[in-house]
Amino acid sequence: MEFMSRGEHRSAPAQSSKNDWNGRAVRIEWFVFTSLVALVLLIAIGWLIFSNSSSNGESKEVNTGKYQAVFLNGGATSGAVAYTTYFGHVTKMTGSYVVLKDVYYLTTSSSTDQTQANPQLTKLGCQQLHSPYDEMVINRSQVAFWENLQDSGKVVQAIKTFQQQNPNGPNCTSTSSSTNSTTNTQNSSSTTNATKP
Repeated sequence: MEFMSRGEHRSAPAQSSKNDWNGRAVRIEWFVFTSLVALVLLIAIGWLIFSNSSSNGESKEVNTGKYQAVFLNGGATSGAVAYTTYFGHVTKMTGSYVVLKDVYYLTTSSSTDQTQANPQLTKLGCQQLHSPYDEMVINRSQVAFWENLQDSGKVVQAIKTFQQQNPNGPNCTSTSSSTNSTTNTQNSSSTTNATKP
């Protein structure tokens, strides 16, 4: 009997050490898993801080007391490069988008001499068919570059002249009536052409 009890005592420490190794293995796996999760989180936080600081660094260059010109990829040509240009106040700039308010853009109207076109500024808003609000949210990847504008420049002078002539903003009722009269003129001319033999 003594022999059997001694054998039982000897096998118990072997079982205990096996449980210790299993516990250690679980703790090591848990440590590795938590370390990897912490590393991924640190990388993600670092990327967010870096991307926001780079756009914040650029947004510090915006002179909030001045107008800005925002050049988008595509649109009207400038030499060999094509850009669409909008003028206004950049109120927010992130790594994802740019917010432009008090927006103007260039349009061309044909003069009496068909060989020349006169560029003129158009205010964004009720004058357009879709009547947008006077604000644009532009995808940052579409912005080629932007510039602060001087008050003495032709664009800013044209904006100030427009604002003096239209202190309450664009006259939306006259724009819609002129659109209607243009449509009516086109309809009457097509009716006249249709009645001619």
